[in-house]
Amino acid sequence: MATEKLKFKLELYATMWDKPPHAEILINDTSVFKKDITGTEDKPDLIEFEHELEEEKQYNLIIKRSGKSSSQTVINEKGDILKDQLLNIKRIEIDEIDIGALVYEGVYTPEYPEPWATQQREAGNDLTASFKNVTKIGHNGEWQFTFSSPFYMWLLENLY
Repeated sequence: MATEKLKFKLELYATMWDKPPHAEILINDTSVFKKDITGTEDKPDLIEFEHELEEEKQYNLIIKRSGKSSSQTVINEKGDILKDQLLNIKRIEIDEIDIGALVYEGVYTPEYPEPWATQQREAGNDLTASFKNVTKIGHNGEWQFTFSSPFYMWLLENLY
């Protein structure tokens, strides 16, 4: 089976006031990074790694976001968010190609905190199970970008 080795470069940064968000990055089930994200928008954390892929297979680049407790979101009596903790995806490169707008094809599946989630449902608000077009990850949860190998063929098929 033919393989290709791809270089991954992710730029992540935190919006925080107290504690940094934690991120684990995986390719399918293989963890390649696990650390708090402390970079800023101007100086994001740069995560670089290589991964060997089998051609004709599908892969998921996964960012698992954790480390957020209810104390990390400060809300006033009107319900306005005064302070929060977010994990932001600034840029993703695969094999020295900026995936650009394809980042918005990633699917974010939040883990809604209790008792907030129950309160929202009781108030008649539906909580969406997953979102596309997300680069600011608020709740703990998982952001997943699906692609296949050979990457260049997949990229050509998905660019336009």
